[in-house]
This record gives sequence, C-alpha cells and structure tokens, in this order.
Amino acid sequence: MSQYLYLSFTPEALIFSMLPPEQFGKYLAIGDKKQSSSHAIFLSVDPSIDIEGLQMDVARARCTEHRDGTPRRSAYVSIYRVLERVPLSALGDLHLATKDGLVLTLQQGQYQPQADPERFMYQEICPVGPRVVSTLEPREFCQYVTHVDNPLYMPKIAFADMQLGNLADDPENGGVSNLPYPSISHLRTCLESLDSNGGKKTKIERRGMRPDIIYYMVQNGFYIGDQQDFLYYPMPDNDALLGEHNRWWNSAQTIERY
Repeated sequence: MSQYLYLSFTPEALIFSMLPPEQFGKYLAIGDKKQSSSHAIFLSVDPSIDIEGLQMDVARARCTEHRDGTPRRSAYVSIYRVLERVPLSALGDLHLATKDGLVLTLQQGQYQPQADPERFMYQEICPVGPRVVSTLEPREFCQYVTHVDNPLYMPKIAFADMQLGNLADDPENGGVSNLPYPSISHLRTCLESLDSNGGKKTKIERRGMRPDIIYYMVQNGFYIGDQQDFLYYPMPDNDALLGEHNRWWNSAQTIERY
C-alpha cells in the first residue's frame, strides 16, 4: 500500500500515513470511532523528502500495515516547529476537512497582488493562531511577519484572508449584517487604528484562534510563505462550491456562528 506524508496544522505535526487525503482528513476530523468532531487543515508533502534533524526513516519504517492487514493511519515524525522545517518546494495540495469529515482539496494557484480593499483581515493558522487586521495585502503581510527585523518574527507562516464586507473600506459606518464575528465594535476600532501612511500596518484583533476556522468566511484562499517563497491556494468560486463541492460546502456552513 502507498505511503503518504502530511503536514497537519491542527495541531501542527508531520505524519506518515497509509490513508489517502480524503480518508486521512476524515480520521483527523472525527477519529477512527467517530467519537470526536473538529475541523482539520493539512498539506500533502513529498513523501520521499528527508529533513535534517528529523527521524524520517524511523517513521517510514513504522508506517506499515497492522497485523490484521488494515492500513496504519498515522506514524508521527514530529510535533514541534514542523512548518519551518519543511521546504515549501515539498508542499503539495492543501486539504480542508469539516467537522463531519468531508474534505475539500485545494491546489496551488497563481497569485496576483491585491490593490483593493484598503484593509484586510487574516486568520493565522500556523505556527500561531491570532486573527489580525492589516493594511498589507497577503504577500506583503507574509513578507512583513517573516522578516527578521520584525519583533514578532516567524520563519514561515500559514494564514487565510477573511471576509470583512463593507468594513474593509468603511470600518466606522460599514454594514455588518452578514458578518458572524463577535465584538463588532472592537473589530471596527482595530480597523480604524490602522494607518497605511507609515503608521500601524497590523493589529491583533483576536488573540486566540477559535476551535474551528470559519471556512465559509474565507475571502480568496490560503497562503503559506517566508521571505523567499509564497504559495497561494485559492478557494473555489461560488458556482463550484454550490455545484461539485456541494456536500462539503453544506457541511462547512454548519459550523456554529459566534
């Protein structure tokens, strides 16, 4: 049977498995006995890769069938500072599992810099999980937070851009009827504090990541990068979500609003 290698973000871990992405995502989300229920975000990684300082061959050797012939679901390589160790060139598709265990697979796309809107909101996913508002478009944001001169420097980061609706252009008066975020007044204040003219470029809006990322509020997609490389995983458009990905989309929208 085939061996797969995955980089999980929830929690951060590097894992060999004999399960293909759809089955592995279901295993992460609901467990082998369906006794858990949580979202899962993970990446396919080139399984032939060797990473200095990690016992890759030991984990590969453990990733074999059980005595009864069933596939091994997980053989952990590492659970600490994984993203920064894996070369971005080794990353493949991104997989989003809902709490029902349904998996949507995103492929890398061509990123085009975003001139509008004036303000953005990012859900950081790995290695940390705050939600941040910023005047920086996604690639600029990635460059900013992974620069060694930044006091809050991270070697690599994975994040998603989230919908702000009218608040992106008018944080003081913009309508919020379709936004599920709590403490809208606090969100407005954070957005108003940003200054693209040499002032504050980012501000933490929420320090802790909620148990489930709001998939249905992702604006354009997911991003992974450092100072050299930048990967973009675009979300399907509405027609595709309502059509070929309908079951996943319905499941993604059952996450409780908060």
